[in-house]
Amino acid sequence: MSEEKGKSLSIERILLIVVSALLLITLAYLGVSALVRRGQEAPPPDAAPVEPAEEQPLVALPTEPMVVEPVVEPPAAEPTSAVQRLEVPPTPTPFVISDKDDPRAKYLDLANPDHTDYFINPDTWYDYEVAGASYSVQDGKLVGTDKVAQEGLYWSYTSVQSGRVYAEISATNGDCISKDAVGLVIRIDPEQTPSGYALEVSCDGAWRLIRFRPAGGATATQVDWTSSDVIRTGKDATNRLGIWGYDGKFYIFINGFQVGEHWDAGMPWSFGYFAAYVRAEYTYPLSATFNDFAFWHIPWIP
Repeated sequence: MSEEKGKSLSIERILLIVVSALLLITLAYLGVSALVRRGQEAPPPDAAPVEPAEEQPLVALPTEPMVVEPVVEPPAAEPTSAVQRLEVPPTPTPFVISDKDDPRAKYLDLANPDHTDYFINPDTWYDYEVAGASYSVQDGKLVGTDKVAQEGLYWSYTSVQSGRVYAEISATNGDCISKDAVGLVIRIDPEQTPSGYALEVSCDGAWRLIRFRPAGGATATQVDWTSSDVIRTGKDATNRLGIWGYDGKFYIFINGFQVGEHWDAGMPWSFGYFAAYVRAEYTYPLSATFNDFAFWHIPWIP
């Protein structure tokens, strides 16, 4: 009886020991697993703690459609350039001469006048205003106005002089008719006024050569009114007037063409000033403009 009891106790003790050992192994396994899992989830030692994010309130969507402003492009910048230009000086009116006997081609250097005036300097021509007329340099032109028809003659003159000379000027008509005219004068004697020789061109397409006499003397007509097809007529027409004077010999040119010649045996004046004028014969007040004045000294001709 006692032996059976001892055996029984021995088996129970063995089972208890085994169960206890298994429990210890299980507890050890659970402890190791917990430590491993905690090591994986823990942040690195130098990492900053992360605060839990706060819940943001929901934003209500607009009930009306959004208005989109149109995109306005800024104005394009104007291109700038470092290039600058000086004003190109005017040049004399070019010549086209087809007649081999034209005295200008024989004796003159037509490309190089001895004097040019483009009416840039207002001090080179006499300007004034009186009851009967006015003359002034404006915007590169000499502007003349004859205020009274068929009553005297007024002109503007320049300070340069010449004797044997070929001179030209461009004249533009105003609101003219018939024998309203423009004129170019050479050889004005400063001691005797009026004086000199004048080429006149009328509004209706004629020209004449006259010689002025001083002290109220009557004008001496050298060549009376002569029509020419080369003359441009009417309002705003521009003609190039040219007069050649070598001693008593005169050649008349209009728009580059020779239209006449004349010999004055008396020839009271061989040297003097130049002038330009507008003559009101029927229209008044009558204005005209002049520009591009030039002259050449004629050399001695044997």
